[in-house]
Amino acid sequence: MPRPRTQPTTTLSPGQATYVLERLVAERRISPGEIYRYLSEISREISSLEERLNALRGASGSGSYGRPAAGGGAAPVRRRRRKPGRPRGSRNVQPAAAAAEPEAAGTKTGRRRGRPPGRPPGRPPGRPPGRPPGGGKKRRGSSILTPEQLASRQLQGRYLGLIRQIPASRRGQYQKTAKERGREAAIREMQETLKK
Repeated sequence: MPRPRTQPTTTLSPGQATYVLERLVAERRISPGEIYRYLSEISREISSLEERLNALRGASGSGSYGRPAAGGGAAPVRRRRRKPGRPRGSRNVQPAAAAAEPEAAGTKTGRRRGRPPGRPPGRPPGRPPGRPPGGGKKRRGSSILTPEQLASRQLQGRYLGLIRQIPASRRGQYQKTAKERGREAAIREMQETLKK
């Protein structure tokens, strides 16, 4: 009696599988639509397998999680699905160089908690007593406005607030008025146009 021929099972590497798939698409033996159809069936197959597993668990008597099964063995522990987002504890992960240092001086992450010993409370680290914040340099933008500068900025704010309400095709005439006769005249014209 002749033995039936069995086709050899070939295991392809990911690179070989990609090459074969590209050749099949290039030779029009398979269409990209069929590939996407197969890919879309993955989730459907996963859900059907989960339903089958739940049915088998119910049939074996281990449907109630956490209680011992009827055969005396422990029931499988139900794993909770992780919520979307960053895993818990990942914010404290430090670079590999910091992780390689000994942990004798602090917590698991290598950072010390609280005030270091020997430093009096109430003073930020790295600043000698009596020195103003910022190393004595003048902070940018902390100068006091003169009344003329304040009035000019207020006028500019009114001008910009009105010209944004004008259609872009008609803004040129008001900008020309502001250059030739000043922003006050342009503001008056825009207020008359907008009835404000």
